[in-house]
Amino acid sequence: MSAVRLALCFWGGMFVALDPFRALDNGDLYWQRWLGEYAFAWHRLPTALGNETFTAAGAPYVPQEWFISFVVAAAMRYHLLVPLAMLIAVVPIAILVSVYFRSRERASPEAIGAVLLFAGVALVASFGIRAQVLGWGCFAAFLVALDRRDRWAYVAVPIVAIWANLHASVLLAPAYLALRLAGRVIGDGPLAAAKSRDVAILALTLPAILCTPLGWHLPVYAASLALSPIRHYIQEWQPVGWRDGEFLFGGLPLALLVAAGALRTSRRDWREIVPVAALFVAMLSAVRNVPLFAIAAAPLASQGVDALFPSFARTVGRRVAEMERFALISIGVAIAVSTLLLAQLQRVTPPRTPFAAISSLGTAAQPSRLLCENFNACSAALDYPQVKVFMDGRADPYPLDIWKSYISIIRVEPLWRRSLDRYRVSAVLATRGSRLATAIAKQPGWKRSFQDRAFVVFRDE
Repeated sequence: MSAVRLALCFWGGMFVALDPFRALDNGDLYWQRWLGEYAFAWHRLPTALGNETFTAAGAPYVPQEWFISFVVAAAMRYHLLVPLAMLIAVVPIAILVSVYFRSRERASPEAIGAVLLFAGVALVASFGIRAQVLGWGCFAAFLVALDRRDRWAYVAVPIVAIWANLHASVLLAPAYLALRLAGRVIGDGPLAAAKSRDVAILALTLPAILCTPLGWHLPVYAASLALSPIRHYIQEWQPVGWRDGEFLFGGLPLALLVAAGALRTSRRDWREIVPVAALFVAMLSAVRNVPLFAIAAAPLASQGVDALFPSFARTVGRRVAEMERFALISIGVAIAVSTLLLAQLQRVTPPRTPFAAISSLGTAAQPSRLLCENFNACSAALDYPQVKVFMDGRADPYPLDIWKSYISIIRVEPLWRRSLDRYRVSAVLATRGSRLATAIAKQPGWKRSFQDRAFVVFRDE
């Protein structure tokens, strides 16, 4: 247990102490606050983009993150954003604890502790006050329920209902169950699969997904997004690469351990192998799926450690027990020092969200039709009624032609100026020294109206 305790203490301290620093500098918070305040004011959820955007007003909008938007709006209204960030930072700790509970009957504590280190890396990169993080927690709880051998397995159904109100990734639940059943067919035959409890749970999860204010629009939205061409323009939907640390030091080692364990063992549980293999493919296709793969694969990976290194538990367990007290003190010191250094870095590093730049437009005498080089940064502009945005961090509801025009402009492609003129953009917010900032500065009639250490605003005069 010492190895597990050390891994949980390490990641628990890292997430709780460090993550709130990152979570507050997140453009998503501002469109989420806007959505929450809209619902508070009008007592309903929007079904289309409004006049806060000048390119896509009236485009259908499914606000799948409505619940976290309520929470963010309330937290920002009452200055509770830091406590909220710390509360959500507990989610990955709970996920890692769930991995331990799913692994403890099949692997040694030392193997589980090693796997928890890799799983923690897989959870790091995309973390923050984000609905998808709560979706990860629901997925982990869903898998814990499925592992039960008694009637408590049916707790998976209300978990799915809660998940559906948090994030559209809930469609993973029936997909995972269907893949488990396919694995059961491979391992035990069609008759055993038909008699499996997974069939009943699968039948119950389908109506559970509809238990939201969005009804059938949520699964339709999630299915359409999975096939949407706008995925090619969003960083989190890009295939993994060697520069993605969460894949290289998290997802990939877990995948190798799962494969090695499957090859070394004589009896394979195809109910787990088939969905984990499908999630491996999903991880390769989109970096945002790395945490989902890690959550599902970690117990199999812990088995792989014991299968590959039979003496690992005995050797490592003895040394960890001898060094546990020193290791805990070292972890505490390292986290404290890292917190102080990060706090100091926050004071001298320009914010990623250009509050001052957007404020200069929001308080100006003339209204603005604003394009942000980083569309997520434009979310903060939703606080200013006289600033209309080309695109903001909600991203998904904007039509494909808007995305194509946006990409053409920020990449300064041959017809970029035609796209700028077509939408009558009157202000551009860009990173200082970027290709777009350099190109705009050379255009006649465009003047610099604001500049700080990180951002520059140009206005068409």
